[in-house]
Amino acid sequence: MAKAVIYTAPECPHSKKMRKFFLDKGVAIEEKCVLTSPDLFAELIAVSRQRAVPVAVIDGEVFVGFDARIQRRLERRLGGKQ
Repeated sequence: MAKAVIYTAPECPHSKKMRKFFLDKGVAIEEKCVLTSPDLFAELIAVSRQRAVPVAVIDGEVFVGFDARIQRRLERRLGGKQ
């Protein structure tokens, strides 16, 4: 099973939805809150070229945001609905 690194912020509703999505799928996550460290914020920008969360990275593939389109891409990447 893949492991996801997710870049989040505490009060971001989309970050919460992304976290729940991965946990519901049984995917191990490494969560990085970009508000806790300037280094993590810089890492987010380096990885995704974005200044917004959520961002997920699975085996080098970057997923920016969390909406229905991104959820479908993630489900395909994870091998379909589980």
